[in-house]
Parts: sequence; C-alpha cells; structure tokens
Amino acid sequence: MSRRLHVFSLVTASVLTTLVVGAQTQTRPQQPTRDTPAQQTAQTQAPAPAGRIAGRVLSLDTGRPVTRARVAINAAEVPGGRGAATDNDGVYEFTQLPAGRYTVTVSKTGFVSLSYGQRRPLQAGTPLQLADGQQLTGVDFRLPRGSAIAGHVVDESGDPLPGATVRVLRYQYAQGSRQLVPAGGGQTDDQGAYRVWGLNPGDYYVSATSRNFDFGGRGGFGGPGPGGPPPGGPGPGGAAGAGRGGRGGAFAGGDVALQGRAGAPANAPPESGSIGYAPTFYPGVASSDAARPVTVGLSAEVLNIDFGVLLVRTGTISGRAVRSDGAPVVNGNVALLPETGAGGPGFGDGSGARIQRDGSFAIPNVAPGRYVLRARAGDANNGAPQWAMQPLVVGDGDLRDVNIVLAPGASITGTVTFQTTQTAAPNPGQVRIAAPTPDFVNLGPNPVARIGNDGTFAIDGVSAGPHLIRPQNGIRGWALKSVTLGGRDIIDTPIELKSGQTLAGVAVIFTDRLTSISGALTDNNGTPITEYTVLAFPSDPSLWRPQARQIMTARPDQNGKYQIQGLPPGDYLIAAVDPTEQGEWFEPAFLEQQRAGAQHLTLSEGDVKTEDFRLAAR
Repeated sequence: MSRRLHVFSLVTASVLTTLVVGAQTQTRPQQPTRDTPAQQTAQTQAPAPAGRIAGRVLSLDTGRPVTRARVAINAAEVPGGRGAATDNDGVYEFTQLPAGRYTVTVSKTGFVSLSYGQRRPLQAGTPLQLADGQQLTGVDFRLPRGSAIAGHVVDESGDPLPGATVRVLRYQYAQGSRQLVPAGGGQTDDQGAYRVWGLNPGDYYVSATSRNFDFGGRGGFGGPGPGGPPPGGPGPGGAAGAGRGGRGGAFAGGDVALQGRAGAPANAPPESGSIGYAPTFYPGVASSDAARPVTVGLSAEVLNIDFGVLLVRTGTISGRAVRSDGAPVVNGNVALLPETGAGGPGFGDGSGARIQRDGSFAIPNVAPGRYVLRARAGDANNGAPQWAMQPLVVGDGDLRDVNIVLAPGASITGTVTFQTTQTAAPNPGQVRIAAPTPDFVNLGPNPVARIGNDGTFAIDGVSAGPHLIRPQNGIRGWALKSVTLGGRDIIDTPIELKSGQTLAGVAVIFTDRLTSISGALTDNNGTPITEYTVLAFPSDPSLWRPQARQIMTARPDQNGKYQIQGLPPGDYLIAAVDPTEQGEWFEPAFLEQQRAGAQHLTLSEGDVKTEDFRLAAR
C-alpha cells in the first residue's frame, strides 16, 4: 500500500503566552499573638491550586469562533481529567489547576479532533507544563473541518443498492502492529448514495456490505418495512440513508412465503445454494489487499467513489458446540470473523449466532472465504468461561456438522510484592494483574485479578496459548521489576498455558526506584523545539517487538523539555525522531533507521540521566 506522508499544518496555537503574576504583600509590625488551634490548623493546610489554562477555538477556514466545542484536559495530577465547552466567542478556561503536565484536546462534530501542538493525523500533541499557580493563556486552536468521502453503491445490475452498510477504514498502529481499523461509516439511502464525513486527511479504504436480499431459500424481502429502524444505524461519521426506511422492502411484514421457506420455521437455515452479497471493497474487489486507497486531503471532499457489490453463492455454517466433557453448551455464542494474513481474526463484517439449548448453532448467508470461528460460553454453573477458536474455509454452499469443543481456561496464581524505598505501597485492592497475549490481540474479555490484602492473586479463565503477566494499567510511581516462576525470570518470556491448567507460584515484584531520562530539545540558538518525538529503544534488536516495555516515547512540552520514566534497566539508544504515524516506533524497520544517529546510554535501577538534543531549526 502507499505510505504517503500527509503533512498538514493545523495551526494549533497562535502564541502560547505565560503570565505569572507575583503579588507583593506589605506587612506592618504587630504585637505577637497566640493562634488558636483552629488557626494553627488553617495555617498548615496547603493552599488551593491556582493554575489556569485558557484559550480560544476558531474555525480554520473562516476564522469564526467555534461555539460549544468540547475541550478536555488531562494530567496525572487531575484523575479523570476535566472538560469544558467554549462560549459564544469560542473561549474556554480551566481554573484551580495543580502543577502538572497537561494535554489539551478539542473536538466538535463536523470538525477534526485536535490535540494542542498536533501536526499530523493521529499524532500526539505537545504537552503543557504548568507550574504551581502559573497562568497559561493564549492556548488557542484553529479547528479544520472534517473531510468526506461520498459515492454510490450499486447491485449486480448497476441499480442503486439501498440500506448497504458502508465502512471507511484506514491503516494505523494498534497494540503495536499495523492494522486496518474503522474510521467512520453509515448506510446508503434509497438512491444507493452514501457520505461519510468527519475524516482526518489520509489514505482510506471503503467497503460495503448488504444483507438486504437473499435470492435463494429465505425470500427477498426480509428487512423491516417502511419506517422500520435500519439495522445497526449509522456508524461514526454518519452517512446518507441512515434514517427512515433504512433497508426496508416494499412489503411491510409480508406473508409466510416471503419470510421463509413454506412450512419451515422462520429462523431455519436457508437452503444450500443461496445467493447473496459478499463484503466488497472499492473499486469492487473482495479483499482489502486488492482494494484501491482513496486519498483525502485536509478539509477535502472526495466524490464519486462508486462501486458495485459482489454477488456470490453463500452458505450456512451449522454445527454443534459442546463442553470439554461432551455436554452441550447451553448459554453461549459463536462469532465468525474474516481471517487476517497472520491467521488470526481481523476486522470485518463478522456475523454470529446464539448457541441453542441443545448446543446447535447456524450462521446463514456466509460468503466464500477464510474465517475464524470463535465460541465463548459460561460453564454449566455459569461460572468461569470456556472458549474455543478454530479456522474455517467456506466454499460455495453450506458447511455442515461443524463441531466445536469449548475448553475451560487456565488459572494463574501467585503473589505481588511492592519494594518500597521512598513511596508508600499502593492499596492492593486498586491494583489489577492481567495475562495478555504476546501480540496483545483481544480474543474477548480479558480476565484480570484483584490483589488480596495478603498480596496474593488468582487469574481464572485464561485462554490456552502464550501469555505475559502485566498490571492491567500502569501504576503511577511504580514499575514492573520482575516476574519469576520457579526462580526463572519470565517477565518478557510468554508462558504457554494449556486448557484447565493451574500455574502456581508466579512472583510479581514492583519497584519505586524508577529510571528517568530527561532533557531539552533546542536549536543552535537555544530556542525550544517542540515538533519532534524523543524515542528510547533497546540496543538489542531481539527486543524490538509490539508493546515492548523497553520502547518508550515522549513529546517535549512548550519549553522543549521532555521526560521518559520507568524504562527497565538495560542498554538503550535514544533519538529525536519525527515519525509519520503514531506507534510507528514499534516497527523494527523504523528502529533500524534510527540506530545510526541515536545516542547510547545504559540504565541501572533508579538511574536519573540527562540527554539534550541540539537540532536544526525548521
């Protein structure tokens, strides 16, 4: 695919002005007095935070104020963040802020969401370092309007296809790997027209899916009638045709002959040889690999992206789901997802079905292709989940007698220790331990464990296969030091789990002796530079993998200062980079490009080091 660099100047801030007002207080001699206990208590209380961040939001194209735009700030010192709306003049303000490092983002329907200092789509912005009582004003934004892709979807005869689900996707880094992810979507109207708006600049792939008609077996007018709700409704970004009449047919309700085979239950699987529409990518191909990207500029409108959906012979996947002891599954679901090139489930117009009380299931109208069938259910007592996943190849016609055996998950038990040197240990009840897969692919709800007051944990229902041990979320002020099993360090070595296995004796240790790398980015005149990203990555290429603990980045603040905290001890390379996309630094090829110009440093536990960068002015 094309990897064009879509650089776009968003003019995120006019001038960032820092106003620090210091008031002088005159005092006159007084006779000494004795404070009451209440006065003594008041004097020992910390003063209320007095920091302030304020600015204005304007439209990039017209320069007019953007009213009721949503402005959000986030900092570690403000749990949960804060939000505000702009007034009629586009002005926003946050007051009583504690000192901290803040990110500021602005969003409004129809505009591109923007972070302060952002220069490219999906890029992190420039954080704002706010000192105690500091007043930051002039934190202004000029919001560009979102771009749009519009066109028509037609059937095999070239006639408009109403009610088709249209999705716009783009490649971006998710969980450390480059994936095709949804960016917006909606449905076609009665003329087959669609319009997806609110898009960032970039390369997009447009897909359409329609289950309106089934030309064999189940009749051709299975959708809701006029005025009926469209299935699913429009996705983010919206589209034409998502309102009244969605994908209804001309016959509201219809008779039995139109709703299903004569004498057959309404939910019976269709006869073999049904015909239907396969998920289709612009310009009318069956896979994203053969699709043509649609390049969209800033605040641009790309029209006439017209294409037809593919008419194929569809089939029904049917079979039975049983538990590991052979008993039927009575309270589960099966899901069918297109297979990715890596062999795992990927994004797509997946389908699924409820497992019946006798364990049977049927997924109708499946187009030919390679899929992953995933099943999940509670056990006989609705306790720990059981699961299964297996690849399937669907050709022309039905795929019957698919038997899938759900197996109980594994369990991991162990202890958690907090090695304290200068920080009080966190409340154990607020810490969660998880067991993600090495590729961080989400195969369903990820079981997590709460740490008991005695420091023990137990994770139940973990799927078979390789897993790592990690805190569910980062613990502020703490870093994962080691994960051991039987005296062997497995912190970066996946544990291979089997169904029903109990893995005991895992020891997890956290430390408050964090490593820290800080410094400044300036030009030859000492002027701060904020446009770059500081990247630290291991010298050992074997550690260049998605979501590696040894790869971290930081954006410099408005003063050109940065900090990277919590890297594990080891040998590192550090460089100031300008990546095309957020998350690109997990690509080994990208890291290899940065090796030659990077600075080398070695970190031991608790090390605090300084690395400055002198860069050419842009």
